[in-house]
Amino acid sequence: MAAVHRDVKLTDLANELILSILEFCPDLVSLINATHAHPTIYHLFRAYRNHLATQALKNELPEEVYTHAKVAFLAGQLTLKCPDNLSLDDIGDGVRKITECRDRGSFFNLGIPSALSVSRLHRKVVDLADVCLRECAETREQNFAPLRDSLTTRLPSSTERIRIHQAIYLFEILRSLCWEMHVERDRPRDYYVGYFMKLRELHLTLTESALAPWEMYQVIGIQAFFRRALHGFGGLQPHFFFQVCGLLIRFAGRDEYHSERVMPGFLSYGISFLHKAICKTKSSERDDFLHRHEPGVLEYPIHALGAVLSRGARHTWTRKPLKPLDEYKPFWTGDTAGIRMWTRIEAKQLTLSTDDPQWVAMFDYELMRLEGRLDVWSAALWDDDRWEDIEPTLRHPEPECWDGIQHHCDPVDMGFHIARSLEMAWMRNESIEG
Repeated sequence: MAAVHRDVKLTDLANELILSILEFCPDLVSLINATHAHPTIYHLFRAYRNHLATQALKNELPEEVYTHAKVAFLAGQLTLKCPDNLSLDDIGDGVRKITECRDRGSFFNLGIPSALSVSRLHRKVVDLADVCLRECAETREQNFAPLRDSLTTRLPSSTERIRIHQAIYLFEILRSLCWEMHVERDRPRDYYVGYFMKLRELHLTLTESALAPWEMYQVIGIQAFFRRALHGFGGLQPHFFFQVCGLLIRFAGRDEYHSERVMPGFLSYGISFLHKAICKTKSSERDDFLHRHEPGVLEYPIHALGAVLSRGARHTWTRKPLKPLDEYKPFWTGDTAGIRMWTRIEAKQLTLSTDDPQWVAMFDYELMRLEGRLDVWSAALWDDDRWEDIEPTLRHPEPECWDGIQHHCDPVDMGFHIARSLEMAWMRNESIEG
């Protein structure tokens, strides 16, 4: 009698084999689709759903951002107190929670809703990175030709793309940490001095315990891109209403102070808001989108996130002689090209650093201009082989490529200026040794 052959179906396999196959699903969407193929698979999935969801997420996320995604997911539990009640010990405890979360290992048995949240956030990170690589040389009013030409002649590398992904995740972690940090208006001078010292302590603690200076520069670089993408360099256009023939007519005018008043608030809303504003809203409709969200920002005092994601005070964590690399504690190791770029950036900035009282004001002004230009480049996001494109644009006399190009402001100086007006001019020459 001839042997009878029949096709073997997936559901004919032992449950252990089916589980092993499901563990190889490349992402959560594939896993969920597979579980609906047959009731047997679905019931098996239900019994092991947390384990399978966690494994699919590990398959989906690149190794270089897996830890970043984990900490970003948990960052909502790490928020610092309102600065009025924030002690220096609280700052240390908050940063230590980040490092403990980072070092804890993999996601542990995430449920499907949580795993989907992580997956969706990662897709938004990828979308924002794609827009950054495509449009970082552009704003609405100007196109920075040297950056555009650099990215055209030397296409972005895989390490640059990963670095941007990591910077976006670190941005999300820090904005969650600082969610409650606002700068109150019309308070005594001691309030602002104390706030300034807390910012200094936060910068030092972050860059000495949770991430390396080059990673902080990368976060500054990505938030500089977010600012350009949201409103360019000319500032948001506040709307003014006038009564004309019985009709309420809206006019728009430029105001850089208004822009800096609301921009830290927009940034504090995080990746989901920025993704909707930058990736899902047409450029022509972006102003209207932002104006719809302005009232929510203006209900609160100016947010301190702009000052947190900055170089801070003179000689706090930046503008200092470099230490041996093994003395730094990066969030993620392995970014050799990013480290080399950082050393070039910091060495360039140190040429304009002095404590000589006769020259400090002039040097600080030139240093601020240099930093603004480096932020237009989002320089820390690129591999060090782009330095040959960047460095010629930083020389004196000023190259023609800067004609008509506006720079980023100093968010510490501008933020406190808005909160406390001109009485905060003392900060410009304040030298605090870290």
